[in-house]
Amino acid sequence: MKKFFSLFPKWTKGLLVGDFKQLLVFLVLLFIFRPYNLGIDYITIWHLFFTGILLTAIFNCHHKPAVKIMALALGIPAFILNWWSLFELTKWLFIAGLFSSLVFLVFSIISLLSRVLLGKVTPDVLRGTICVYFMIGFAFTIGFTLLELVSPGAFEGLAEKARLFPHGHYHSEMVYFSFITLLAIGYGDITPLGDVGQTLVVSEGLVGQFYIAIFVARVVAVYARRANDQPRPVKKE
Repeated sequence: MKKFFSLFPKWTKGLLVGDFKQLLVFLVLLFIFRPYNLGIDYITIWHLFFTGILLTAIFNCHHKPAVKIMALALGIPAFILNWWSLFELTKWLFIAGLFSSLVFLVFSIISLLSRVLLGKVTPDVLRGTICVYFMIGFAFTIGFTLLELVSPGAFEGLAEKARLFPHGHYHSEMVYFSFITLLAIGYGDITPLGDVGQTLVVSEGLVGQFYIAIFVARVVAVYARRANDQPRPVKKE
């Protein structure tokens, strides 16, 4: 990944240096370029940016060796299955790629949480907390998509669109649905019908609210401690 980012102009290198900057860039791009059911080109772009997330989450976040090996072991199947499903258009291969991606994201979230919530609060760690927030949204996105594929009709309100790519529109709409759930917006245009779907939706809402509350409380506590530790000026008589 360092060779890739070395191609950028010198003035951009400062924007991309850090454990989490490159990961955050790919997460934002993945959110912006969701499949949209516009054809194979957008699916390919989605896979490219997700591959960037795989690489940066494994190699740029300075994991411990054992964690990096485990992340690599989980990331390789996700990479292979996702790109394979792009050329072999079968439902179960698509499901296998989504499931392997979900496992990788969950593992990455857990490994990154220990750094962003337990380590020192720095600008780069703050970017890491944003990365984790995005990854939580994408993990639930994949969970919702898998549920709809395995149990069709689990969600009401999904638009019936022309299938230029099998099941791509489900995945695209679930990105939207996952993040409005995570943000506790809830327009009600897409609703879960079964117990499993409802449990997943409520779980994401709880995770989103508790994550923000814990993160804000931690940042406030750290900066309050720093303010108390600073020497106070002595008043001259």
